[in-house]
Amino acid sequence: MPIKTILLHMSNDERHGARLDVAVSLAKRFDAYVDVLYVATPVHMPAAVTGRGASYAYIAEATAIAHEKAEAIEHEVRQALKDCSYSWTVAEGDHEELLAARATYSDLAIITQSHPAHAEDRVLLHVPDRLPLDAPCPALVLPYDGVPAGFGRHVVLAWKKTREAGRALRDSLPFLQAAEKVTVLTIDPPGHKGDSGHDPMIFLERHGVRSQHQADILRGGDIGETILDRVGDLGADMLVMGAYGHSRLREMVLGGATRTVLQNMKVPVLMSH
Repeated sequence: MPIKTILLHMSNDERHGARLDVAVSLAKRFDAYVDVLYVATPVHMPAAVTGRGASYAYIAEATAIAHEKAEAIEHEVRQALKDCSYSWTVAEGDHEELLAARATYSDLAIITQSHPAHAEDRVLLHVPDRLPLDAPCPALVLPYDGVPAGFGRHVVLAWKKTREAGRALRDSLPFLQAAEKVTVLTIDPPGHKGDSGHDPMIFLERHGVRSQHQADILRGGDIGETILDRVGDLGADMLVMGAYGHSRLREMVLGGATRTVLQNMKVPVLMSH
């Protein structure tokens, strides 16, 4: 499916500018409309803030500040997207829920990785990078520490014969078709026989994408770490994979590989569920 509507998550955080830059680049690349959603509710608060009353006061104050800064950020957005078609909306509430609702009418959502280091000094109120489990469209998760310039030249597709990986394969076709190099990465258990990369590579070839196969055997440890290690070894600048979760008390929790990748990623990751 072509990318014609991009949902951009904006908030009063230190990484909103990086998301905006990527949205502008992709909007121009794919001739896409950008649906900008500015959520004024804070994503986190200092861990030192304790007590129900203190927490409520902090959230109220942070939300008021975010509304005050909305005009400046809107100006930033309008300047950056002046040559693109876009809309600007301000909302309050749970970031993930608001994004998931709008993602129904989007072809791609852009969010940022939650920084693991914040776990010690901040309390996460909302976790936008859980969006891949709830969004009907793919989510492009940007690494907190910076986005490689012109990413998408070498894309690794982490392949596993599952519904989630199949969706990621189809959802990522616009990126794969534009890439200079595509690697299909398969990680099989010991004793596996056969070519796990054959079928996705044939599918890609029929869509005009030439790819190479990187076959690995899992020798133990976290499969998410193995995926990230191979991405680094290959010098790739983008990863595509299915997002996996497990149902627990009616709440979706991230599967092991998905959680590891989201915590330790160094390149943009396109995830579909």
